[in-house]
Amino acid sequence: MTTHATSPRPTLAEMFASILRPNPNEADYAITRIEGEIPRELNGTLYRNGPCQKILPDAGPGALHFFDGDALVHAIRFEDGTAHHLSRYARTESFERCEKTGRYRGGINIKASHPEDEGPNSAPNTNIVFHAGRLLAMVEVAPPFELNPETLAPRGTWDYDGKMLGMSTTAHPKIDGRTGQMLIHGYQPLEPYVQLYVVEPDGSVSLAEAIDAPWPSMMHDFAITENYVIFPLGSIYFDLEPMMDGRGFGEAVQGRHDLNMKIGVRRREPGSPTKWIDAPSVGFMFHPGNAYEKDGRIWMDACTYENPTGLLEDLATARSGAVRGEGGFAAHPYLYEIDPEAGTCKETKLSDHAAEFPRLDDRLVGYENRWGYAGTAAPASGAEAYFRRITKYDRVSGSSVHRETVAGQWVGEPIFVPRGVDAAEDDGFILNLVYDAHRDRPALDILDARAIDRDPLARLWLEERISLGFHGNWLQAT
Repeated sequence: MTTHATSPRPTLAEMFASILRPNPNEADYAITRIEGEIPRELNGTLYRNGPCQKILPDAGPGALHFFDGDALVHAIRFEDGTAHHLSRYARTESFERCEKTGRYRGGINIKASHPEDEGPNSAPNTNIVFHAGRLLAMVEVAPPFELNPETLAPRGTWDYDGKMLGMSTTAHPKIDGRTGQMLIHGYQPLEPYVQLYVVEPDGSVSLAEAIDAPWPSMMHDFAITENYVIFPLGSIYFDLEPMMDGRGFGEAVQGRHDLNMKIGVRRREPGSPTKWIDAPSVGFMFHPGNAYEKDGRIWMDACTYENPTGLLEDLATARSGAVRGEGGFAAHPYLYEIDPEAGTCKETKLSDHAAEFPRLDDRLVGYENRWGYAGTAAPASGAEAYFRRITKYDRVSGSSVHRETVAGQWVGEPIFVPRGVDAAEDDGFILNLVYDAHRDRPALDILDARAIDRDPLARLWLEERISLGFHGNWLQAT
């Protein structure tokens, strides 16, 4: 089933222009272009989210920031060897206002051109999470936006039952693989800089607490263990003043090469204090993988940027193809050993190959896991090599295996789905969106998680060209 390129390899600028070019169409169709056979053990829905701007600015899509765009949520449903694709925009108040006026409402790179379009306009375009009967579209600069899990129709903003303490919560909740509790944090440039929430399996909010931090930073993600919450405070200072006087996000988020990262550790019980532990190096963690406790230590793996603002600088112009790729667009896998009693942290760089979007078997979130997955760079330099393969990591042996793409194809976030309720940790499937620049079309690959380097069990070609997007999650049918 290997696909060979039939036209010249696209340039980096052409690649980004294609992958990130918005397509305003919503979808509702049975997927019929299938290579291979869909495993019948797959019964459920893959939800995905990503920015897809419907009303474009006058300057065109290349002027948009990588984070800009309406939230176009996708639901790919599997049942008895068949698949169906549904997508709908998260119809927030600002989306409805933009659709009514027909004007681009403004974003990170481009301000609103009409005074009446100014105001809150953050689209929940980063992640889509199901918990306690709620399907939540999420972004780190707004509260979650609830959708109907079947139709993706809007249900409105959810403010944690009126218990929100800050401006927003992030797009990366952690659902404890054993208890079913959902923990989520918020951050902001105003005190209190960090907030923590716990949502019980029945949907009730049992904890909402403010947390002091040494400085205001962008904290995109965090981690949990059985007993602890871990906050990675990056070498970034988030200053609200530039945005208040009309300057942009890039000036508000400043890299601090004189500040090593800090790791905040606190127990999950209400009222627990947070201990801020110095990390060995300067850097920024966009996405931790997993964390767990063993022998009195906390072990956490993460994709860490050694240049704390390199990624943010590249993302500002990514849609135009103007990215450096060296030191900016590349995070590397690191392992952190944290002693919460002694207040120490050690780090080990696991690979020189860039990696991002780390995932694992979600049943083990917060507990010791052996296998992890990520989108990684092929062994070449520059951003053109980034997200060219899926890698499976073995935390016991230290080995890894790769699923390589061919020229002109790029991969997204790998999502693990267990074969059954009682399946072993790596007994299941990897669902991964692949973008083919030659066809200008995405496909969903279904890989055998125990043999990801082999051809897909099935490749589902989607009819609508969609942006590669950010994050997604699997919901098992009941």
